[in-house]
Amino acid sequence: MFLCFEFFKKLELYTFYEEIENLYNSEKEGDVCNKATEHSGIEDPDVLAFLKNICGSLNLLLNSKKSPIYNIKSKDKHCIYFKYWLFDKFIVRGFDEHDINIIFDFLEKHKNGYMKLTSSDISCNYYRLTLQDIYDIKNIYDYSEILYNANIDNYDEISEDTEYLNYFKKGIYLYKSSKTRCYSDMINKYCNEFREYEKIHSKHKKELLSLSCREKLFSTLKKKERTSKDETPKDILDPVLHKLLVNNEIVEKKYLSKFYESLKEYSGTYTPNTCDSLEDYPTKGKGAICKLFGHVENIFKKWDDLTRTYEKLSVKETCDYLNYWLYGELGHLDATTCDIENFYFLWYKYSIDESRNIYKNKCYNEKYYGFNTEELRNKKKVFDFLVYYDTIKSKWKELKNDRKKEYCHYIKEIFELYKLMELKNDSRSYTEELKFFRNKFSSNTELHFLEENCSDMCLGFVFNNKHKTLCPFEENSAELVKAKLKKCEHLESSKVPGNVNKNNEDVYNFSGLPTATVYNELNGNMSTNTYYTICSELIPYDENHCGIYKLCNKLVRNLIKLYKMKHNGRIDRCEYIIHWLYHEVGKIPNVYSEDIYETVAVRVFFNVGYKILRKLGISDCFFNIFNINVDEQKEKKFLHDYFKNYEKMNGDNFCNNDKCKEYCEYISFINKLYQKYINSSCYCFTNDGCKEIYPYYFNCNDNYNPLKLFEKLQCNKFQEYHEKLEKVNTPVPEDHYVKMIAEISLKEPHLLNWGNKKTSIIPEVVYNKITSDPFYTFALGSFGFLGVFLILFILYKFTPMGSYFNNRDARNKESYFENFEKQFLEDEVPFKHGNTQNRRMRIAYHQA
Repeated sequence: MFLCFEFFKKLELYTFYEEIENLYNSEKEGDVCNKATEHSGIEDPDVLAFLKNICGSLNLLLNSKKSPIYNIKSKDKHCIYFKYWLFDKFIVRGFDEHDINIIFDFLEKHKNGYMKLTSSDISCNYYRLTLQDIYDIKNIYDYSEILYNANIDNYDEISEDTEYLNYFKKGIYLYKSSKTRCYSDMINKYCNEFREYEKIHSKHKKELLSLSCREKLFSTLKKKERTSKDETPKDILDPVLHKLLVNNEIVEKKYLSKFYESLKEYSGTYTPNTCDSLEDYPTKGKGAICKLFGHVENIFKKWDDLTRTYEKLSVKETCDYLNYWLYGELGHLDATTCDIENFYFLWYKYSIDESRNIYKNKCYNEKYYGFNTEELRNKKKVFDFLVYYDTIKSKWKELKNDRKKEYCHYIKEIFELYKLMELKNDSRSYTEELKFFRNKFSSNTELHFLEENCSDMCLGFVFNNKHKTLCPFEENSAELVKAKLKKCEHLESSKVPGNVNKNNEDVYNFSGLPTATVYNELNGNMSTNTYYTICSELIPYDENHCGIYKLCNKLVRNLIKLYKMKHNGRIDRCEYIIHWLYHEVGKIPNVYSEDIYETVAVRVFFNVGYKILRKLGISDCFFNIFNINVDEQKEKKFLHDYFKNYEKMNGDNFCNNDKCKEYCEYISFINKLYQKYINSSCYCFTNDGCKEIYPYYFNCNDNYNPLKLFEKLQCNKFQEYHEKLEKVNTPVPEDHYVKMIAEISLKEPHLLNWGNKKTSIIPEVVYNKITSDPFYTFALGSFGFLGVFLILFILYKFTPMGSYFNNRDARNKESYFENFEKQFLEDEVPFKHGNTQNRRMRIAYHQA
């Protein structure tokens, strides 16, 4: 109970609780209660005593018409109040769920009889709740009664005690989560209990003043107290947006800013009786709210003149502009939630008063949901940006790069705000703005435009529901990273098994080929001066494995770009990323090249890599991490790049003179790798050609045979390659031998006619002699019989089998007596089976 709060003692809940508690403590039992409990079959003495006291209390209540309970106006809340007291007793008395279920069953059975709550027609339903459900429902009852029956001024008193404040806030959370948990088709004990409460709660909620403001205010308690400011805001648009628009002469391209300015000019005064209807409402900034409404009232008096000035605006646009201007005014006033509620109440009263409002209901905001000042400011900020977005986009090509960066940062800020509003839209405060935003940017065209012009800002993730924030990876400042990273530029690699051999790495690095462009992009420096926090695990390893931290950040960037690609492009880019990744890991100092996973830093690196994949939801680009040999992966990369570059190298006038000579050397090198891997990478059939086993680095089409490119570039004219390159043939088809046997069977069938082929006659003669002589048959059978007996004797004499047969009779007797005892216990000792797992142990005690 909350006796520390004086206001709590004035509540109807407290009156009911105290009356039931006093009757319960009087311990007066009637004959009816004794008979009812004695014949109930309940054996637990604690539960019996508890039920007798409840029964006695309710009987006294029925016969006492002067009880304070009968003066409580909310008759339909009697059941809630009684259950509140009952749940409190369960908790205080320490009943377990077994005891509680017995009590619930008893109360439900007799709810219309001697366990009836009052003499009225009210009968309470009792559902078997778990102990946790009881705690939650009681918490909701507390929240409900304190919030809706206490004076709003008492909230400050509650906020002084953090423990109670958190308890009531939890009640708000439980109420909202129960609404979700108990949707219309959900049937269970908890939801039945909650729906009965919600039915009564909703009825009284409609009768109470300023409900939404109470809930909003209560949820924001313990924050800095605010009082409404009685002054006019300096900026009609968000200051950052307004500065950008003015600097680029865009602000006048839309009517929004001008319309806001016009609204400010129609300031008016309010008469004392303007706010008379707020006497019964809790208002802290009454003067500022009444002054603002006087301003609005003056605007409506001159509304026709105003709208004629902006005749190109539709009726909806003018009303929207007015509403969002008001959001800005209320947000600037920093009004309390209840003050904002009261402003819209004044507007509502004005809209239905024909004597004051000749434009009945014009522009009245019917979609108001009880906003707070933070919500109002966010709503206006997003709306203003969306109104000006198309104009900004149309001027984009004319903007200087510095201006574009400023706009990009502001757009990112708006997109981050959208994600926040989406996350906090439980009360539907942001529904209109979220819909407006999605309509503007849901098309791939708009997002693609922003991704191209504002790269590395995560704008493409705005509609990704897997992430609560815009960017799936938080960023660290470059200065912070530099402070943690130790210098390692001059680190020399230790002598570890299989150090990377850099031969051919630089020799065959042709910058004019398509693969070079891709690898340059993958390996490019970070365009922004920030790093991703997900890679922070690798900072301690960077000292001995120089570059592994930066490589991780590049991997994040490259996978983000992969995530945004479409299917065909993703497959191709994924192959590049895998080969690039192994190649770059192999260049890191102190890495075991024969199996890179043996290095601890590399294990951490790949673990982070898979975290990145999971965060982005990429499931079609996994890389192997076990038994990775750097030299072998390098060879596969050479083959992959060769096939990707083939079309370019096979074109006319691809190279001349010395440059061709370099390519001929390269083709000769590739031919050796081609020969090494073709048999393990391809499986072929006579008619269907060859298929790739490892398509991410090998192509089995014979058109890509290095010999053809060798001949195309006329490499024979060079002295070093005067002899023709050895041709590598495709593997023997899988069905080669089957087809060969089939052809032979057709041409020379006698070679495969096994049925006509005679075997040697000697075995047949021997077999006939043995089986036809009776002596051999009898001797063979006798020796077999004796052998079986010999085996059985050995098993009986020297194995546990013998003791098994010897003790069989004794064991049968023992089983008989065991069964007899069991039967005796079942027949003579009645035992009531039940769930005793959660029962308290009862031990009979007798004094000697």
